[in-house]
Amino acid sequence: MNTKAKIESALGKIKADIILKGGLVANVLTKEMLESDVVITAGYISHVGKDTADFEDKKTRIIDLEGKIICPGLIESHIHVESSMLSITQFSRAVIPHGTTTCVIDPHELANVVGVQGLEVFLKQAKKSPIRFLVEAPSCVPSLPGFETSGAELNSATIEKLMEREDIFALAEMMNYPGVLYADKEVLAKIDTAKNAGKLIEGHAPLLNGKELQAYIAAGISSDHEASSGEEILEKLRLGMKIQLREGSFAKDLSNVVHELKEMEIDTRNIMIASDDRNPVDLLEKGHLDYSFRLAVNAGMNPMTVLQMLTINPATHLGMDNEIGSIAPGKVADLIIVDNLKDFNLITTIVEGQILFEEGELKLKPKSERYPKFVVNTMFNLEIPQLADIMFMVPEKEKVRVRTIGINEHSLITDHLVSELEVVDKFIVPDLENDVLPVIVINRHTSEKYIGKGFLKGLGIKNGAVASTVAHDCHQLICVGTDYNMMIEAIWELKDSNGGLVVVTEEENTVLPLEFAGIMSVKTYEEVIVDFKLLEEALEKLTPKISEPFMALAFVALPVIPHLKITDQGLVDVDEFALTDVITE
Repeated sequence: MNTKAKIESALGKIKADIILKGGLVANVLTKEMLESDVVITAGYISHVGKDTADFEDKKTRIIDLEGKIICPGLIESHIHVESSMLSITQFSRAVIPHGTTTCVIDPHELANVVGVQGLEVFLKQAKKSPIRFLVEAPSCVPSLPGFETSGAELNSATIEKLMEREDIFALAEMMNYPGVLYADKEVLAKIDTAKNAGKLIEGHAPLLNGKELQAYIAAGISSDHEASSGEEILEKLRLGMKIQLREGSFAKDLSNVVHELKEMEIDTRNIMIASDDRNPVDLLEKGHLDYSFRLAVNAGMNPMTVLQMLTINPATHLGMDNEIGSIAPGKVADLIIVDNLKDFNLITTIVEGQILFEEGELKLKPKSERYPKFVVNTMFNLEIPQLADIMFMVPEKEKVRVRTIGINEHSLITDHLVSELEVVDKFIVPDLENDVLPVIVINRHTSEKYIGKGFLKGLGIKNGAVASTVAHDCHQLICVGTDYNMMIEAIWELKDSNGGLVVVTEEENTVLPLEFAGIMSVKTYEEVIVDFKLLEEALEKLTPKISEPFMALAFVALPVIPHLKITDQGLVDVDEFALTDVITE
């Protein structure tokens, strides 16, 4: 709609397509609840007020809301769609019933496997999506060069080309913060390219503070979604960073800090809520951003403040507050209707004036999708290892002390532990009683035979093995087990299924196939839910200690989050940003 048409629509000269009558408008610009109608014409809001008779004609649809609440559509300010194991098309179908109308996505998971070609697949899907996807150029592919083997590399020359494109919104999270602090030429070239293109630069700086944090911010990086304590949030806000409070399927920083936020009594305009990663069952059973809203409100936060964090705050951060994020004339008609601002049950989702979800019914039909061969055939380089390849051999000793990765519930930060293990026939033996299990990461992207070997504590599985080709961010094959033979069996299953998640027990093997780059399904949302639930049932037989074992395991391979991680190149001491020996004194 051009400017002239917007003016004529606001004056009632062009009649409305839809009028939402009798509702309360949640005005996030003033934090008021106002009795008001909302007039929608040609995908835009043309009027907000009580007297709307001048905007009606015979074709206008009148929707009587009977005191229900009209809110701006919810904005996801940072998510990796790949974590849902769904294509963009299927992810859209999953989140529309939960009120999400805009998503900022960083497809670095896909890019780490199949590079710019994979990015093109996402961009094509995004253009066809009924909701708005703002696609960022992955800044760190791989996340930490020299410490892992990725399926592709996006160097500064590639980023420069991507920054020239209109369909690339920003430079995605700069995870390589050591590269920023050490003024690495490639890292700075990517940052400067984004600046020259006038595009946003998003951040990733877990536990970074003091002068190092200030240097990171001085580079021009705008945001962070890794802050996990009130102290960390406050320091970053005071220095001008925008904070995206994360509430994902595994990392639950919002849950951890909501009470601290209540006590701070600070200006929250620079705080948003983001998901980062959300699995498909959580999307079905808990929701998306609507779940985060309920969580924060039930913990005692002001509902309008929380709504601002999900609408006008991200819109402002994205430089799009003149288009989305609030209910005002001339803005895009991205709206949701809810029953109240506590239970926040979704009744209707409207995107660009189109009703996509109404009274429990999704107005979109499932569409079949076709994928290029290169994106559904990514396991051909995987070589099945022999037992000796995945076991840890040492000189003749009775016991050894080994560096051990410690998993923490609802946190991506792992501990750097030391465990004492027995040696039998020159091989280190896992300590099942104390939950110290072997973990391996196998290169599946290139012909080189790289296997990183180490030990993991905290997963708690009993008498079995789990393996996955979802292993952030390079998505090599990661496997943990109580028995080395079961681990080999798990690896075979993933080779045969062309990627995915697998649970191996004495009774049976259960696989969730993820053919799309080894990280996403080619099936519908509903079909993925069925497969995922079968996998969860199999996983329960192993009685894991942690709530999301596969998601926890995926982040064990990410060498840019403290403290100890593992890649196909070996054990990584993230605090020192150096590969380190498994055996220690």
